Amino acid sequence: MKKATFLLVGIFAASVAAAETGVDAHTLDQTIRYGLEHNARVRSSRTDIEIERSGIRAAQADRMPRLDLYGGVTKYHYPTAAEPLYGTPPDIHYPSAFYTTVYDAGVTFSLPLYRGGRLSRSVEIAEIRKSIAEDLYSMTRQELVYNLTSAYYKILQIEKFSGANDETVKQLEAHKRDVELLLRAGTVAKVDLLKTETELAHARQAALISRNNLESAYELLRVLMGIEDMHKKIKLAPDPGAVKSYASVDESMQSALRKRPDYQAALKKVTIADVRVKVAAGRRYPSLNLTGDYSEKSGPEYEWQENWFFGLRLSLPLFEGGALSADVGRARAEALKAREEERALRLDISREVRDAYLSIENAAKRIEVAEKAIASAKESARIEQIRYKAGAGTSTDVIDAQTALLRAETDYYQALYDKAIARALLRKAAGEELQE
Repeated sequence: MKKATFLLVGIFAASVAAAETGVDAHTLDQTIRYGLEHNARVRSSRTDIEIERSGIRAAQADRMPRLDLYGGVTKYHYPTAAEPLYGTPPDIHYPSAFYTTVYDAGVTFSLPLYRGGRLSRSVEIAEIRKSIAEDLYSMTRQELVYNLTSAYYKILQIEKFSGANDETVKQLEAHKRDVELLLRAGTVAKVDLLKTETELAHARQAALISRNNLESAYELLRVLMGIEDMHKKIKLAPDPGAVKSYASVDESMQSALRKRPDYQAALKKVTIADVRVKVAAGRRYPSLNLTGDYSEKSGPEYEWQENWFFGLRLSLPLFEGGALSADVGRARAEALKAREEERALRLDISREVRDAYLSIENAAKRIEVAEKAIASAKESARIEQIRYKAGAGTSTDVIDAQTALLRAETDYYQALYDKAIARALLRKAAGEELQE
């Protein structure tokens, strides 16, 4: 019920923002879904799957029969028979004519029967490569989700910073007017006005920097979303602020090893490396092919004579200068490397999960402290304003109180942003893709 209420509040805020600016306001989920559909890197990664699917078909084709059509003309130095020698004694047919120019055409047939398991393992490798491409596609999507989430909350944070800076400017402008009145009345020194003008100029500069940073953040968001029109105006709906639960460290770690696409890809690379060791070792075994040929030959008179054959061809490598042993050794070294890379990634995942979890806990504590600091700073700023107007305080006290309030609000918004990003990082580390 509470989650639904927060969702309705977010939708209402989005509609209000859209009505005020005339631009559609995107929620976080809408921003993510649009980016997943239009981001160039995601589309490119999806194409890699089709490339590897073609690789499977190519590997499967190596096990199929092969037919080749050929034809040509050959010029000989000495006359050569175009007719085949056939028959049995005493009825042997001898060629009746010899030619220096012979035309031939025909069809060859070849079917691999056995190659030491290399054919089936090549198909297996191609299928695993396609599965890895799918994992990398999922990883690209997860990284985009995290980057979009980070950009989304960063924009909201900068908007809060900008609002706080604008409010500080208003408060300092009001304080400047009070100083000017008291200066004309002769109750304060001119140095108070100079200090106020200096702080006001600094506050205006900070507000300008915030607006520039906001525009830069929107530029980044447009790139991540795949929006080519850099002049297109977009608006983000305020985060409804619903309390989202997250798993424990152990649960997140188990989820990561089960769902993380980069870790699954690393495991599959180990499998490919093991298969490649067997492929390299398979070159030591004989190769058996079924072959055939049907051809016709003729001289310049184009009196074609047919001939054909079929048979089995066996080949066994006896000596290749140590190339086979070198290939097997290299394949085994690559398999060992793949296992070490998988172990290193598993350790990195453990660190990422724990760091994200600690960042969430740290940000939550900072939010509690910042909330109390804001309340104290607001009360302090109010009291200093009253004391200054009553002649019991100084301009410096007012400026310091306003600066402390801005710092407390900045710390609070930074903690909110850090917590949101830490949750997104935990979901990414655990292999989750979309928002809850």
